[in-house]
This record gives sequence, C-alpha cells and structure tokens, in this order.
Amino acid sequence: MATQTRGELVQAKNILLRRRANTSDTAEQAVIDSALSDLDEAIDGITQASLLQAAGMVAAATDALERVIASARLGPFDTFLADIQTSLGRLQGELDAMQGSERLAPAPPAPQANEVVALPEPATPPARGLESSDDAVRPINSRRFEDLREEYGAFFDRCRLRPEFAANAEFYFSRLAKFKPTYKQLGDNLDIPWVFVGVVHAMECGFNFGTHLHNGDPLKARTVHVPKGRPASGEPPFTWLESARDALVLKKLDRVEDWSLPHMLYLLEAYNGFGYRSSFVPTPYLWSFSNLYSAGKFVADGTFDPTAVSKQCGAAVMLRVLQERGMA
Repeated sequence: MATQTRGELVQAKNILLRRRANTSDTAEQAVIDSALSDLDEAIDGITQASLLQAAGMVAAATDALERVIASARLGPFDTFLADIQTSLGRLQGELDAMQGSERLAPAPPAPQANEVVALPEPATPPARGLESSDDAVRPINSRRFEDLREEYGAFFDRCRLRPEFAANAEFYFSRLAKFKPTYKQLGDNLDIPWVFVGVVHAMECGFNFGTHLHNGDPLKARTVHVPKGRPASGEPPFTWLESARDALVLKKLDRVEDWSLPHMLYLLEAYNGFGYRSSFVPTPYLWSFSNLYSAGKFVADGTFDPTAVSKQCGAAVMLRVLQERGMA
C-alpha cells in the first residue's frame, strides 16, 4: 500500500509543479510552495511510517491540495483543476483504505435497542489482568448502565494517551478539528454533541465522507451490511449528512437526554458491542492507545484473539485529549 500511495503523492507533486510554472498569481504560488513541502515530507517518509503516521501524512497532503484548489483564481487552468481533483480523490481513496483496514470488528453480543441485560460470567477469569499505572484493570461484566456508570468515570479519570501513540493519535485530532463544523451542523440538528458524532465517524468510517455512518458502506447505494437497506427512504447516491442523520435516528440517539460523559461512553461502547466484557478486557473501541488497554481484539465477527492489538485510537481516548485541549 505504501508504494502505491507514494506513487499517488508523486503524481500530485508533478501536477503542482506544472501549475507552479504556469501561474502568475504570487499568492497561489506561495500556497503551492507550501503544498509541495507537505508532499515532499510525505513522499520521503511514507514508506518507513506506521499506518497511522502514513495516514497523517496523506491527510496533510490532501489538506494542502484542497488549499491549492481554493487558491486557484487566475488562468490558465487547462486541465489543472480536473487533474488535481482526480489526484485528490485518489489520495482520499488511499486514506480510506488505510483506515478501513484497521476498523474494529463488532464485539458480540450486539446490543438491541433499549436492551440492558447482564452477560454470563466466564467460568474462569483471566489469570493476568491488564496493568495500568496502579491496579489491574478489569471491566465489569454487564451491559447495564446502572452497573457501569462509576466504571466509566473511573476509567476516564485514569485514562492517559500512551506516549508511543501520540504521533499516531494526532491524525484523529487533526481530522476532528477540521470536520467539527460538519459534525456540529448535524449534531445541533439532533441535539447530539458534535464530539459524539465525530468520534463515531472516526471509529466507523475513518473520517470518510463517502460512506454511510451506519457501517462504512459506500453512499452510492443503500447499505448492504447490517443495518441493511438504509436509508430506507430517498434515492441513492445519498449525501453524508442525510445518511448520517438516518444512522443516528435509527439508533434513537436523537431521543437521548443524558449526554453526561459516562452515558456518552456507554452509548459509544454500545455502537460496537459489549463482548469484550466477558473476557474482562477493556474494549479497544474506547480505550485503545491508552494505559488501560494492551491487547485483545475481535478480529472478525465472533472471533476474539487475546493477543491481537487494536491499531485504532479509542473513542474515549479521543474525548480525553479533546477535553484536555479545551475542544470538548
């Protein structure tokens, strides 16, 4: 994947170099010079970068290309705008593929609407708990919010972004900040906090605005995975906003009145499922990249691997850092 992505970046650089030679607009030239610097950094570093570091580089490159497009006010345009838009679309596709490859599989049993039932205890708890900075962290094996309220608060207070993941996590924070106006537009319409909409979009779609918030299927058709056939009304292709609204309303999130932090974490865990609790593993959907999680992951529907490690930043970790930065 890195080789193909590097090739796309080189093509985008060549398009910008041609435009740089043909435009007389000094303001646009300055924007192009800045974009070329971002592209050079990505081209030089992408083959040695981790997946999320590479995603961050590609995201910075796509942001730079968008700024170039916005700055192009004078001709000659010939095929420049079409070429750069095509290149931007290809890079966005590479970014989507990077994120999609790390999306967490559902953690069964999948929650049903308004259902709050306890999970059966496993016959033997694991011999070794996951270590945090002090005590072993083992989540309560329940799906009842009343049982989990204090746990969510305690875990969040103890949650810290692990330093080795700080660079990788920046990808998520940069995207959340960039797309906040879109998340806020939808959230304000439904009385849902923008941060909830944003972290769900990060976890389920890798920030891809060409996919359904329901499950990451392409917007060009109704969803084909669970929930299938959404949105039920209207005709494809759907806009991201209309499909995302359908996803949130389908889960009755527009009727939620309690948006306290513990209940928000409960709703986020419900989005993926409570199945990690039967193995006493803090769900990576919330806690990956933090001191509360080290290993254990559903690698496919119903298949749990205790040694697999999530490479997605957890939703609670995003919320924690956004809070520390005064953004949530």
